[in-house]
Amino acid sequence: MITVTNLSKNFDERMLLKDVNLSIFPNERIGLTGPNGAGKSTLFQIILGNLEPTEGGVQIQKGIKIGYMAQEAKYASERTVMEEITSGDDEIRALLAEKHKLEDDNKADSPRYGDVLEILEQKGIYELEHKAEKILSGLGFKEAEFHKPIIQLSGGWQMRTQLAKLLTYKYDLILLDEPTNYLDLEATIWLKGYLSNYDGTFIIISHDKIFLNDVTNYTIILEDAKMTKIKGNYEAYQEAKDIRNRTLEKQKKVVDAKRAQLERFTERFHAQPNRASAVRNKQKMLDRMEEIDIPQEKHSIRDFEIPQTIESGYTVMTLTKVSKSYPDKPIYKDLDFEIIKGQKLCLVGPNGAGKSTLLKIIAGVLSVDSGTRKLGHQVNLGYFSQTRLDVLNPSRTVFEELMSAVERSIPQAQARTLLGVFNFRGDDVFKPVRV
Repeated sequence: MITVTNLSKNFDERMLLKDVNLSIFPNERIGLTGPNGAGKSTLFQIILGNLEPTEGGVQIQKGIKIGYMAQEAKYASERTVMEEITSGDDEIRALLAEKHKLEDDNKADSPRYGDVLEILEQKGIYELEHKAEKILSGLGFKEAEFHKPIIQLSGGWQMRTQLAKLLTYKYDLILLDEPTNYLDLEATIWLKGYLSNYDGTFIIISHDKIFLNDVTNYTIILEDAKMTKIKGNYEAYQEAKDIRNRTLEKQKKVVDAKRAQLERFTERFHAQPNRASAVRNKQKMLDRMEEIDIPQEKHSIRDFEIPQTIESGYTVMTLTKVSKSYPDKPIYKDLDFEIIKGQKLCLVGPNGAGKSTLLKIIAGVLSVDSGTRKLGHQVNLGYFSQTRLDVLNPSRTVFEELMSAVERSIPQAQARTLLGVFNFRGDDVFKPVRV
């Protein structure tokens, strides 16, 4: 289906992919994994033709249809969820447009009109709504929400709409970039079952190892600009990796022992003329010996500790008789809520229950309809949004965003060190947030 040959891609001095060779065949369910920033999404964009490789290329079999779900996307559509999903993919839309034109031109009795109807039927056009209903229900939509305008949905539900549309149509290959990010447990379990029985080929980016184990039969590891494909799920990869590392450790012990023996010989006899020939031979053996490196476990975030702040008062946050509604849905009514210093809270519940709304109210980025929100004495509040651009300025550089957040209270060198902890290396810190 797809052949990647000697593919390399770099951004400025940073090499994301180097001499990658890869083949993707029908009915492979592939998990693509690796550290954040390793180039997984970049590989998707190259396959889709949205990015040009620095070197090498991607050959896609003629006629292959590729579907894609981005990690983040927003709809500006005024259509309802069901209208969007049943509007068709590019091919179906073209066929429907041709059908309508033939009807307008009074050519409904032409052979071509019959061909168009037959192709549409083969593509399941008359079963789309039924199929879409099943998928939407599996992803957690209630029936009343099928006919809700997409523009009124939260970012998370818009992403579910995008996923539902992708699964409704038949593709030869689908590319899924972290599709579980916006799913609750029930929807994730449904998607796991759907992909486990998927009749086709997909590549899925995910950091959820359990999910990958359940839905994939091949694994691609992307690390240090290199790519390795193995047969089996992530657990099979991990087992093979452990076996390989144990073998390397044994080989290293043997080689290190041999090296030490040779070094002792050359050190002991290097000054003896009658042993000069033997010493030279031993030194040549030493020079030819290969170093065996044991791969070190890599961590996406290294040695990070939450910095100390000024000690706050006993009560961190108080919400009193808070009510909040959206135009079509009440969320909270007379809510009383209190956070005490030292508490570590987990907020759980189905999507749409109001978890993000509560966090936004606590963070002060969303006003309430009634009631009061009171921040405790000397409370320094931080907020990380589900939608990244809610809290980031895309036109600023990474470094500028950090400095604006800390209000220049730390030296620039320390800020660079902190960014390095999160794997922003070299000139990466001066790239705009939007890229």
